[in-house]
Amino acid sequence: MCFVLFKPNVLAMRLSLSQKLVLSFLGLTLTVLISTLGLARWSFQQGFLDYVNALEQTRLEQLRDDLVDEYTASGSSWTFLTLSRFGDLMRSSGALPSVGPGDSPPPPDQRSGAIGPPPGQRPPDGGPPPRQRPPDRASPTALYDATNRLIIGHEFDDNALELIRVPIVVDGTTVGELRSEPRRRISSPQDTAFSKQQLATSWTIGTLAMGIALALSLALARGLLAPVRRMIANVAQLSNGDYSARLQEERSDELGKLMSDLDRLAATLDEIRSSRRRLFADISHELRTPLTVLTGEIEAMKDGVRNVDRRQLESLEQELGRLRFLIDDLYELSVSDVGGLRYSFSNINLKVCLDDVINSMRERALDCGVQMISRHLESVQVKADLNRLDRLFQNLLENSLSYTDKPGRIEITLVQDNDLAIVEIDDTAPGASEAECNRLFDPLYRREESRSRRTGGAGLGLAICRSIVIAHQGEITASPSTLGGLNIRIEIPIVDERKT
Repeated sequence: MCFVLFKPNVLAMRLSLSQKLVLSFLGLTLTVLISTLGLARWSFQQGFLDYVNALEQTRLEQLRDDLVDEYTASGSSWTFLTLSRFGDLMRSSGALPSVGPGDSPPPPDQRSGAIGPPPGQRPPDGGPPPRQRPPDRASPTALYDATNRLIIGHEFDDNALELIRVPIVVDGTTVGELRSEPRRRISSPQDTAFSKQQLATSWTIGTLAMGIALALSLALARGLLAPVRRMIANVAQLSNGDYSARLQEERSDELGKLMSDLDRLAATLDEIRSSRRRLFADISHELRTPLTVLTGEIEAMKDGVRNVDRRQLESLEQELGRLRFLIDDLYELSVSDVGGLRYSFSNINLKVCLDDVINSMRERALDCGVQMISRHLESVQVKADLNRLDRLFQNLLENSLSYTDKPGRIEITLVQDNDLAIVEIDDTAPGASEAECNRLFDPLYRREESRSRRTGGAGLGLAICRSIVIAHQGEITASPSTLGGLNIRIEIPIVDERKT
């Protein structure tokens, strides 16, 4: 039982997308076709029967006109009407086929049980002829007099409501009524042959329609799945490490959006791979420099070229410190990227934090020939980790001190703009272009030409600053400064005092 229930799902999983589309199109076409042809068949049968019954109504009206003439000519009496005469009148109205030469008249209907005189004879009392039926080939038609008595033909139930009734009126007086049973199904050989012909035509149309639907389904499936196949090939190239593959198709539908997303993904992966290679190369270079110095000095001391004294040990210690500083920065940057750094958030006054860092570095800035000026420091409450913010501002000011020509100037401002606390640090020349500013926060990136490293930095300070700002749900950007150097802008959300 379980196998039967799950078998359609297993079959659907084994079919390709193209086969599913073709089957879906064919199923939809078949459903519409069956519904349409079924309704058309039903409509044909109903309409054809209505048409036949309308012809019967016309026949009865023509027969009525003939009977009125005969009735008037016989002195307003039905005594003239015999079985043969009624058959002749029905033939003239189109109810019976004409009798050709050599044809014998149809025999009387023995099933009705009516026994009457031979054709042309009247009953002895001069009354109406006994009840008689027309031949078998006639439609079920009957003539009743004004007193609802059967004169000739089939006897119908008096309570029948679906009969076709045509009253016979002479000089304003109803003298009789013609009655006929309407067709409820197709029974005659001619009608049956015509119905079978229409059914065969419907089957032919249905078969041709399914053939056309199959051809169109295959073409549509191929056309609709063509971009999907290209995307599959593109993803396969990306999976194999070929990030240069691009679709570059201009489409405004959902597939076009998916293609654009795949192209952006490929570009992002290519950029990440390039950044990773560049990062490994830069890390190798940064680690190789102090290790080379250490190795050279140790080899010199071993060979006796240099004496092992305090001065040489201090030089070794300086190189080890530089190496340790680089390794610590790399570790801090890596754990910040994976969310490994722990933050202890609390409401702090950003102005107090920034003043403390500026005051601790002001004298050293003067010794370096750089003037450090704070402007428009407003008291702003933010939710932050005090130690991380100290590290953030120290790294930024250290970066400005390291890369600002002497004599120089550094300006720090703190303002509140709606729900943001904005800190800006501007310094004097040398500066950086817009393209270079966009890369300043990449790990190990430095502009060696003008903003050259002077304090042994490895280019990780600004990357660590970005991680700290992001952890505080803020944003940090770099742009050329109006002072001729670099502008660092930090935006941190302020604390809503109404919610605290």
